[in-house]
Amino acid sequence: MLMSKLIALLVNEPNVLLKKFDFNLGNILSAVKGLGRIIVGKVVLNHNAPLKLVEAVISLGLEPIVVNGRVDVAFTVEAMRLIYNPKINALALAIRDAHFLPILFEAKRVGKEVIVVGPREGLSEALQNAADKVITLGKA
Repeated sequence: MLMSKLIALLVNEPNVLLKKFDFNLGNILSAVKGLGRIIVGKVVLNHNAPLKLVEAVISLGLEPIVVNGRVDVAFTVEAMRLIYNPKINALALAIRDAHFLPILFEAKRVGKEVIVVGPREGLSEALQNAADKVITLGKA
């Protein structure tokens, strides 16, 4: 029997879910589901995120993590938890900035496949080069 890839999806909401990128959480979820089975799905949101967005996260079957403070710090802490989860063999990160590179390096160091999901426009070249797989969404 073929073993499905077990994926943890982590979305940095204020970093990638911007109107200018022309894609949404449903697009991210669909793209990642095509790669394997998502066994953990979390979206890190700023405490100012609209209630409708939090509701959308929940309705898609993902766990909202609402942060009063630095979303990138909370995102990094969550990513580290997922990296060391032995049930996960791939980490899908919806990000766009190179300052998240250390997460990719650590995940790969411990043997996780790293998938970066981000906007076609404005996705860090360094992230694309460090990732095992890159999924770009939105405007061409």
